[in-house]
Formats: sequence, structure tokens, C-alpha cells
Amino acid sequence: MTPLLLPNEILSMSAQAARLLVESGDGDGALLYLALLECGGDQAKASARLRWEDGRLRPAWQRLAGMGLAQPQEDAPPPPPPRDDRPPEYTRGDVAAALEGEPEFQGLCRELEGMLGRVFTDNDLRCAYTIYDHLGLPPEVIIQLTGWAIRRERLAKNSPAACPRMPAIQRTAFQWKRLGLDTLERAEDYLRRQEAVDGREWAILQAVGVTERRPAVEKEREYIAAWVGMGLSDELIRMAYERTVFQKNAMNWPYMNKILTSWHGAGYQTPQQVEAGDKPPRRTAAPIAARPRDFQPSRERIEKNNDWLDKFLEEQQKGGG
Repeated sequence: MTPLLLPNEILSMSAQAARLLVESGDGDGALLYLALLECGGDQAKASARLRWEDGRLRPAWQRLAGMGLAQPQEDAPPPPPPRDDRPPEYTRGDVAAALEGEPEFQGLCRELEGMLGRVFTDNDLRCAYTIYDHLGLPPEVIIQLTGWAIRRERLAKNSPAACPRMPAIQRTAFQWKRLGLDTLERAEDYLRRQEAVDGREWAILQAVGVTERRPAVEKEREYIAAWVGMGLSDELIRMAYERTVFQKNAMNWPYMNKILTSWHGAGYQTPQQVEAGDKPPRRTAAPIAARPRDFQPSRERIEKNNDWLDKFLEEQQKGGG
């Protein structure tokens, strides 16, 4: 007998969870889900059990949350303490030597200058070299990252000419590195998912009661990304919002997320399915005995009533009434 078949050593998952994991093709997400099952749903224990670095753990949590099999990033356990990511203090000479001796870096800087519409300062060049040398991101990934940062900046400022500064792009590069987005394939997959969120962000904000157009803040966007990943419709999200406000008297993102996650786990895709699933079964009232429609009193009863009425009128006359 193998250890997997010993009493209390058997794990089980729903067929729906298994299908989601298999269809996603996400090995890290499947391992994280198994760790959660083994640890009885304790997220902190599951994270410690895997002993992954932040750059691997965070994306797995996000993808698992997108499938509705875990809470989104805000509710996930804190990641392990980050490594010391402080970049080295590159000098002007270091950057100048790189521009002369590394044609790939020189070409990257020219490409970024064209994208951002300005000639780089010494500080801009140091930021670019930090991303290229210290983080070790490939040039094609850095170009994808810069394009993404430009789009986000223009959306946030509602200006087609807005461009982020290089220090902001450097901060985004550190985030991508922590997320493990260090290859072109991973970067493109991440951007596809982000574009899907972009396409629905404003519609979902409207569904949760936002009336003035604005971009979602970071935590709101994490929830929106998870709901888009679950394939939830705007109508279903609006329904969850109305129930959240009814219960909490205000918008509450974590509470609303629990509603949507439970609906997704139950397989509900439309408000009609939720209504049908939430409504208790109707009670059938006991049938009322039908009365005869054509009730006719007997002749004996009619004569008896007439005698009673004659007697009543006679007593009324005697009494003067």
C-alpha cells in the first residue's frame, strides 16, 4: 500500500476545479492549489510549504484567483521577505562605457527615446541601464514594458500625449521582475490579460456604482482582473453589487468578491441562473375543498325557514315593533 492511500492522507478536489486547472495549463497554479488542499485552505501554510520566491508566488496566486480557486492578491498571505533589490550606483562613466561597448544597449536607448519622444538625460540613461543590466530584462521585454507604461500613463491622465518618466518605468520594471515577466512570451501573455481588463474596466466600474469616469486604482483593478479572468458578465457583477449594498449599506470590494467567487464556483453565468439557484422552492398550498356550484336547499328547509320568518313577524307586531 502506497502512502497516498493511507487513512487521512487522501486529498480530493471537485471535478470543476480539476477541469479549470487542466484547461489553464498552469503548472504553478495547480501546485499552489494542491498545497492549499494539503494545508486545509490555510494560505500562509500553503505559501510556506512551496517555499517559492515572490516572483513566482504572486503570479500563481493571481492566476488561481482569476480561475476563482483562490482569493485575489489582497486576501492572499504576505509574500516572503523580498531580496535586496537595490540597484548598484551606476556612474556616468559606467553608462558611457555601456553605450560604447554594448551595441544592444545603445540600440535599446535609441528605441526608448523614440517611444518617449525625448532625448535621454544622464538620469534617464542610468534608469535604462539599471533595467537592462541589474534586472537583466531582455530588450524586447523592456520595449513591451515601456509601451505598457505609456498606455497606462495616457489612460490615467486622459491625454494622448502623456508619457511616463524613466524612474516610473524603472519601478514598473522591478514589478515585472518580481512577477517573473522576464521573457517575451510571459510579457505578451501578461499584456493580453491586461488588455482584456482594460477593455472592461470602465464598464465594471459603472456596474459597481462609479459615475465619474476614471481609471481603477490598483486594488480595484486586482479585483476587476480576477472577475474578468472568471468570465463574469457585467450584468452578474451589477447584481452582486446590488446585493452587497443591500447587505453592507455601501460598496465593499472583498464582500462582493466573495459573492462573485461563490457564484462562479456554483457555475452561475447569468442573473437568471442566480435567481433560480437562490430562490427557495415554492410551497404548494393545500388544495381547498371545492364547494358545489349549484347548491339548492331542500323543500323541507325552505318551509322551515318560512315558518320561522312568519313567527318572527307575528311577535314583532304584538310587541309594537
